[in-house]
Amino acid sequence: MATTTILQYLQNKATSAGGASVFLGTTPLDRLQTETFLTETAIVKGQVVALDVTKMATDATGGSTALTVIAADFNSATVQKLVVGVAQASVTGTATNPQPVTVIVRGPALAVPAVGAIAIGSPVILDPAGAAGSCAAQVTVAEGGAATYQISEAFGFAMTAAAANLVNVYVLGKGI
Repeated sequence: MATTTILQYLQNKATSAGGASVFLGTTPLDRLQTETFLTETAIVKGQVVALDVTKMATDATGGSTALTVIAADFNSATVQKLVVGVAQASVTGTATNPQPVTVIVRGPALAVPAVGAIAIGSPVILDPAGAAGSCAAQVTVAEGGAATYQISEAFGFAMTAAAANLVNVYVLGKGI
């Protein structure tokens, strides 16, 4: 079932039964939205995940493709570039025993594998040359003498600068 975004709790303080002010923390304020997908592979917490387009070979309706995710990989034999978000936990599934995986489809995702320098506020894309599940900054590159943006669409923005090959990302809700 899809996550609802209609009700949002915006208070970070409450009053206890004794009348004291109680700090609730930041959890009520986060704009995190998750969706549950299935995976038939190993996915590591923090990896960028994409729809498993190999499912289209056996399900022309696209239903299995929309339900199943894999670690996103720009350069695999079957290119997995349809990014839906970031894995919230590590999960290992198999073709005979697919496992549910919670994916952050909007909001803060912490410790996402990153390649190269990424500045705070930079748009992030699936890394076109890196390992599966990693992101990179969407940068301007020179092509034929003219400056152009990398073709991949940004799936989020860096909330921190990349450090130790990890970055915190605000995942954009793309209508998943």
